[in-house]
Amino acid sequence: MKIPNTFISCDWGTSNFRLRLINTETLDVLSEHTTDMGIKKCFLQFKSQSELGQDQFFAAYLKEQLKILNIPEDDDSLIVASGMLSSSIGMKELNYAPIPFSFDGMDLRSELIAFDSMPDVLLVSGVCSEADVMRGEEIQAVGLAEELTVHKSGTLLLPGTHSKHIRFEKGNFKGFTTFMTGELFEIISKHSILSASLEPAQWSPAYQNSFLSGVEKGLANQCMPSLFSIRANTLLNDSPGHDNYFYLSGLLIGAEITNLQRRDETVFLAASGIYNTLYKLALASFLPTEKIICFEERILEKALLKGQKKILETYAE
Repeated sequence: MKIPNTFISCDWGTSNFRLRLINTETLDVLSEHTTDMGIKKCFLQFKSQSELGQDQFFAAYLKEQLKILNIPEDDDSLIVASGMLSSSIGMKELNYAPIPFSFDGMDLRSELIAFDSMPDVLLVSGVCSEADVMRGEEIQAVGLAEELTVHKSGTLLLPGTHSKHIRFEKGNFKGFTTFMTGELFEIISKHSILSASLEPAQWSPAYQNSFLSGVEKGLANQCMPSLFSIRANTLLNDSPGHDNYFYLSGLLIGAEITNLQRRDETVFLAASGIYNTLYKLALASFLPTEKIICFEERILEKALLKGQKKILETYAE
């Protein structure tokens, strides 16, 4: 198969949907369209009807969104879809590729699915170990591999709703661990008894001490016994809600990264915005500066696209 001049990047997660028309050579974004129709929401809509099969239902939604992307009529693009579209609640379930997998992504599984009157869809599988799974983050890892090749080993840290710590060595991703840090923060801050003690706020250095106090407890495996102290401090000491908010964040992030204390290795932080700020602060509380490498925003923006391009090139071979 000849590699097209452009391809359509599909990033379909649990909660959001994004399509981008991409120049294959430069990875420039030519047009973009996003919605809140995540895989979970789309699957529920599929289950509420009986006219279309699962693959056709997802294809019908894709087809409608492609119209908004304004793709030229003579364009020969195909869709490269990573993430949840290859899951059991997506278009078609693909079996996970086993860990380890190489930096070039050749070990990942993919399948080309043809549809009438719309571009073909190149589905990409996720990755599994004996006790863990991921779909989507492995493509980001492949996209960042070029930045990792000069290092023999380390841990790639991808913060998020379900943070991933992916360990690599000599050109291969060897293992990974998932942490439900972001989801737990959401649940605790909005749906637990602690919610009344928390007040969301924009980050400010004024909250650094509260955040690092939480990190210290988390790193010391004191997360569980420290959670209710947020409530107690509010009642007994009138602890401010903004400070509590970042203390909780530090507590959960500290608990997530505690195992990194026991490894003498470099951590590569792939995060932007507030995630970059908080995780860098937390890591710096026990790692020397030279052991923390933060990717620039321009590299992070291209990571998924680079990974999808590698999958496209591998399939074309």
